[in-house]
Amino acid sequence: MSVQFDSSRNRWVVRWYEAGRQRSRRFAFEGAARAFDAERHEVKAAARDAAAARLAGELARLRARVETIEHQLPADARDTGVYSYVTKQGVRWRIAVNQPDGTVTTRRGYRSHEAACRTRDRLTHAGPPDADASFGCFWRRWLAEKQPYLTGGSLEDLETHGRKRLLPQFAHVRVGAISEQHIRDWMARMVDQQRSGAISAKTINNARAALSGALADASRHALLPRNPCQFVAPLPIEHRELDYLRLAEIDRYLDACGAHYRPLAELLIGTGARISEALALTWPDIDLEQGLVHIHRQQPRRGDGARRPKGKRSRAVLIGPRLSSALVTHRDTVQRVSDEPDWLFICPRPTRGRYAKRRATSPPTRRTVHQWHHHALAAAGLRAMPLHALRHTAAASWLNTGHNLIFVARQLGHRSITTTEQHYGHLELNHFSTALTATDDAITRAGRRTHHS
Repeated sequence: MSVQFDSSRNRWVVRWYEAGRQRSRRFAFEGAARAFDAERHEVKAAARDAAAARLAGELARLRARVETIEHQLPADARDTGVYSYVTKQGVRWRIAVNQPDGTVTTRRGYRSHEAACRTRDRLTHAGPPDADASFGCFWRRWLAEKQPYLTGGSLEDLETHGRKRLLPQFAHVRVGAISEQHIRDWMARMVDQQRSGAISAKTINNARAALSGALADASRHALLPRNPCQFVAPLPIEHRELDYLRLAEIDRYLDACGAHYRPLAELLIGTGARISEALALTWPDIDLEQGLVHIHRQQPRRGDGARRPKGKRSRAVLIGPRLSSALVTHRDTVQRVSDEPDWLFICPRPTRGRYAKRRATSPPTRRTVHQWHHHALAAAGLRAMPLHALRHTAAASWLNTGHNLIFVARQLGHRSITTTEQHYGHLELNHFSTALTATDDAITRAGRRTHHS
């Protein structure tokens, strides 16, 4: 409520809300208006106190009913995931069950404790998979079995493919009933989304690979006679040459980087590390005397902390004197400004705005580094390319200066040299051409010596 003077009518006005509507009353004198306002305040406070007392009494009565019912249960029945609650129709029961994929499913509305327990037991003691189980149940079990063998990023990719692309189509289909035609119908729907620009062919193939992996295990458990995905080929993908910075463009790019970004950009180009791996580096991971960078962690896509790198494979990357010198200079700078000197790369503190007074330091996020990268490309007048192109830049630089694919594969941490050859094999042709020219020259020289002798 409020008391105001209305000069247009030469009256004092008291306004208040009642039953959701604004009410008002006018007075010729201020004293009368304020007295009425005080009276309304007292009435409102008394009504509020009375309502609070009624609610407190009702809550105490409901709690007493719940406690009476719970005390009638066995002593060990309170931590079993079965809980009671009160409704207007009486006491009802709900359950909370941990799923294999880490989520919690809840169900409610059971009229008796026994009925709730039966459902809980059915969900928590599902037993071995069978052909009558739905694909949704099998998928959750399969993910739980795969979890110890996958990195956080790989597990997240599988969960995303399941949630967005597989479960909407197969969740309620019996595992034993999934056929080749089911897979073809699903692929047709995915292709329709590709044509609309919603997803790419590579995404569809990755989702198909996830589905095929799950159904292969279903076949191994004799839930299917064979994996129907093996009869549906992945979509053809047009090969596109990976873009990267040429040797003459590297310094041009680095000179356009901000002071806070350049050391990180130099490391990405000098080691071929993924951005997630670079942001998880600490100074103990750097051996400047031996010229090595030990990569054994990566920054997760979301949240704090660190995870095992892609493929759960650690590696030691050789670095040259140019990058070693840049890291020495960077280390001196970081130790002067950071309260946590272990991080190799930290996000600069803002000089203005709501976070200007923040003193804690932490590595930048991937999204922030992507922005730095695109700003550097624009400032250098270079063509647009993704941040991951710096990893390709490292591989191309090594190959164009005489290193072979085995060296590149070990530097990049590829599990198989086949992966390296698929991405960068064409760049090694320059090395082959030089080698063949040297071989021809050697044969020619040897022939001349024999002829003269």
